[in-house]
Amino acid sequence: MNLLDPLGRTKKRRQKEYESLRASLVQSGITSSAQAEALQINVQQRGRWAILVALILTILLSVLFPEFKIIFIPVGALFCFWVYKTISNGRKYIQRYVNEELNEDSGNNSIEE
Repeated sequence: MNLLDPLGRTKKRRQKEYESLRASLVQSGITSSAQAEALQINVQQRGRWAILVALILTILLSVLFPEFKIIFIPVGALFCFWVYKTISNGRKYIQRYVNEELNEDSGNNSIEE
């Protein structure tokens, strides 16, 4: 029993997220480690761009509307944190997919030969 998740709800939610991503990867035709690695790099670059745009927008809005910066700064920070966590979880799930699905398949092929 995990003290931070005594009922296992977080673990179940993470498993559902992984299964959803796995289905998307299979449907997209990601069948090699190289394709998965390229996807990870692409996701990371998009995340960096999203954070950069959010930071620029937050700063710009805070300068243009200084009376609302108490709202813009926390919302911008929250958005950046959310993007970071989403990208981080996505990378973990893609790596899990590579470890469980793609490496398993390559191991089965070498055994059959």
